[in-house]
Amino acid sequence: MVRFSKRLYISPSLDKKRRKVMWKLRTGRPQPCVYIIALAKNRDLLEIYHSGILKQKYYKKKANTPYIVGIAAGYSGAVDLVIDMVADVYRENGTYNVKLLFNY
Repeated sequence: MVRFSKRLYISPSLDKKRRKVMWKLRTGRPQPCVYIIALAKNRDLLEIYHSGILKQKYYKKKANTPYIVGIAAGYSGAVDLVIDMVADVYRENGTYNVKLLFNY
């Protein structure tokens, strides 16, 4: 069980394959170069995970599924997306609380 934000950020290189990548994340198919960005459970911060982490039993439980707000190609692409997200939230709200950007 994977939850995606309606305001999903995605790397430009994955934009054309958006539906396929999301389907693979939902079904647990391997994607060696894909990283996900999720809201942290306890704070207003973001976490970067390799997509393979979703195959662990811990993330199969509904209470533990990450709320995915971004999908990136490679770790550096994920860092770039996080920078874009934080800049957008600051521009829109004047604060760094990223949960406001995604209405979570």
